[in-house]
Amino acid sequence: MKIKSPLWNLVAFNLAWFGLVFIGDLFIPIAAIFFGAQFWYLKGTKNEILLICLVAALGICLDLALVYSGVFIFPGTDGIPFWLITLWIVFASTIRHSLAFLANSKLLQFVVGAISAPLSYLAGAKLAVVDLGLSVGVSYLLLACFWGPLMVFMFALSRWLLVKERSYVG
Repeated sequence: MKIKSPLWNLVAFNLAWFGLVFIGDLFIPIAAIFFGAQFWYLKGTKNEILLICLVAALGICLDLALVYSGVFIFPGTDGIPFWLITLWIVFASTIRHSLAFLANSKLLQFVVGAISAPLSYLAGAKLAVVDLGLSVGVSYLLLACFWGPLMVFMFALSRWLLVKERSYVG
């Protein structure tokens, strides 16, 4: 039985999320295996690699800005931990697979980004892998304000890259 792309991607992402959050840097090789296996299984393209790199870089820069502004504090590091960088790469691989159902609705992209992403960070705070420099409520609202538009931008970037790829091929 062949596992469908969104399900495979969703399972791999969630295993990586839990492993990276609970185990940290020691889980990076396993997350890398998940990422590599799903990339091979889902027949990733150069275009998708570019999307993953751009989305991961954007997310890493956002998290660094939140660290340097005092919103996030990661114990044991002045910046962001390597496990979070890895998590951004794995998350970026969900845009065209397990999150593909969002592709045709900017409103849904915004709502899912504004609700689910901040909850992920708050879960990290509850698990003591990140400290919040602001109250939980203010942190949630701030993250929702960043993540709603960010999610819309990520899907716009994905569409733009696909159009560019088609214009080179056709």
